[in-house]
Amino acid sequence: MTFVHLPIQFETKFYKLNSFLGLLLEFEGVNQNYNNAILPQKLCEAIDYCNNPYRLNKCNSIVKENRSIFVRKLLNVYSSVLIKTNTFNFWLGRSLAGFRLPCFAETSQAINFFRCNKSGDIQNNLCLPRSLFAASTSKSFKKNGVILIGVSLPSNLMHAWIIENGTQPDPLDNIWINFQPVAAIY
Repeated sequence: MTFVHLPIQFETKFYKLNSFLGLLLEFEGVNQNYNNAILPQKLCEAIDYCNNPYRLNKCNSIVKENRSIFVRKLLNVYSSVLIKTNTFNFWLGRSLAGFRLPCFAETSQAINFFRCNKSGDIQNNLCLPRSLFAASTSKSFKKNGVILIGVSLPSNLMHAWIIENGTQPDPLDNIWINFQPVAAIY
């Protein structure tokens, strides 16, 4: 998966996400090194939806899928490995998610599976592993989806979410709107 920096300016500082450690870096002054490279259309659209969330389509209703016990166990192990890996190494977690296991037709189905199989108490802390899991197990993500990693300045709180086909496919994630994208993975 491709990682793109989306440095942001806030007052007299600019912020950039470290692509290896996943740390938010803060610099004094104006970001003069940012290259306004041509971004892919799906990334430009995702950023536009973040800036204009009222334009998003409503997420499709989630259909419960029947999977074999073996596939469910494999997906549970994979999601657990993503959670553990992302806890100690941002780059390794992203790399692991690069191995695609397209089991779900849509990203919303993958997110629903993840939420149903992990404790609800810790779901707020699992935004990045949930997004990476959905990206790597959804058939539709590679063509249409973008993971956005955002920051709520000046607090430096971070959050990850997905925009795909003009929707935010996680109906239970309602805090993403408070975050400004600082990086994208697609």
